[in-house]
Amino acid sequence: MNLSNFYLNGLRISIGVIYVWFGMLKFFPHLSPAEELSEKTISIITFQLFTGVLAVKLLAALEVAIGILLLVNWQLKIAISIMLFHMLCTLTPAFVLPELFFTNPPYGLTLVGQYIIKNLVFIFGALLIYNQQKNI
Repeated sequence: MNLSNFYLNGLRISIGVIYVWFGMLKFFPHLSPAEELSEKTISIITFQLFTGVLAVKLLAALEVAIGILLLVNWQLKIAISIMLFHMLCTLTPAFVLPELFFTNPPYGLTLVGQYIIKNLVFIFGALLIYNQQKNI
């Protein structure tokens, strides 16, 4: 295994661990710091089709599934495609819940805003893995 593959595998595994960890937290009420944000965002973007506990549990299952696929290095194109859609959805609070995202728009971010904006790293990490997945 060359060094590039080592780094790509490390990136894939790291993102997988974070997805499983953050997803698992959402299965237990009030354990995830993103629970309320997730609930509100999902409710808004699904036009109240999914709300409350159901919305958070479905998100938890999705996140854990993505994480497991990344960890076991299986169906990466599908996992990363779903992950990228999820990551785009995580950016929506900047537009639909700006009071939770900004302290002083457009630059001052709340802790929630910082939590969300770091997802840009996940997006580009996923794109790198997707592009290179045949080599790892």
